[in-house]
Amino acid sequence: MSAVLVLGASAASAETNFPATVQLGGQTLVKNGQGTRYRAVFKVYDMALYLPSRTQDAAQVLAMPGAKRASFVALRDIPGDQFGLSLVSGMRENINPQHAAEVVRHMNDVIAVFSTETTIRAGQSFRVDHVPGKGTSFFLDDKQKGPTVANPLFAEAVFSIWMGRKPVETQLKDGLLGRAAPAVNAQLSN
Repeated sequence: MSAVLVLGASAASAETNFPATVQLGGQTLVKNGQGTRYRAVFKVYDMALYLPSRTQDAAQVLAMPGAKRASFVALRDIPGDQFGLSLVSGMRENINPQHAAEVVRHMNDVIAVFSTETTIRAGQSFRVDHVPGKGTSFFLDDKQKGPTVANPLFAEAVFSIWMGRKPVETQLKDGLLGRAAPAVNAQLSN
């Protein structure tokens, strides 16, 4: 087993200029934060989190009523099926055991959505939208992929990939929560 230490990986990325606000479900959402997902030393995607109001509390993000959006821009080619599987893996790591039975059946939908795309190309945008009363939907280049999942527990499971107790990446979580990059990164840039 090997470990890779990523030094200098900033929680907030300067590569993608995400808008400060977006409209979703009749609401204006504010950019809570943004960051870059790394796989080993490689940049995979930039991401921004949009909420009805800003918070630095991950539990509050998951419990917050109202619409939510996670926007992404691929920074390298990503095999679609691998991306779908990684999303499901992140949900499984963070799912509330009491809700597992209700959410697991929708996980195959996620895999199916991204398996229809052989490759998500560098520069392509994709997003996850949750609108209360409607559900959670996935989009690639502003085109909906797959069905909208009405179960609000599914939305919580999806957003827990980045906000859960075992986030896909801690520095990305910090960036999405609008927290400053760790001090070690600031020291490395001097």
